[in-house]
Amino acid sequence: MILSLILLAGVAAAGGEAPFEPSRRSFADPAACEAFLAGHAGDARGKGFDAVEGPYRIGAGDVRIHIVRTEGSGHRIDEQRCLGAALSGRSWHHSLGDEDEEAFTAESAARSAPWLKKGPGGR
Repeated sequence: MILSLILLAGVAAAGGEAPFEPSRRSFADPAACEAFLAGHAGDARGKGFDAVEGPYRIGAGDVRIHIVRTEGSGHRIDEQRCLGAALSGRSWHHSLGDEDEEAFTAESAARSAPWLKKGPGGR
């Protein structure tokens, strides 16, 4: 539940919510859509994602899951929602660092290592 609140706060902090995109998949009723979300979350838990939350109810007829994976200096959040029998989803990146920071690689570490910088004597 705490991760869910953090995820939702991350969306708000990002300057607005990404819009939900309707899915091509359709369901006969809300229960079938919710069963799909539960199965999708279960499958994701078995695939080594960093976090999987849900399904949980946000409001009447609004059930969601979040699947989180590390990406760059933050993480990618995929959210799926059943609003009644209608499935939709959205995805966004939440940065945990400065967007201008260079991605960490062996080369970036070598460029920024103080012991590798040349001193005044050209050493």
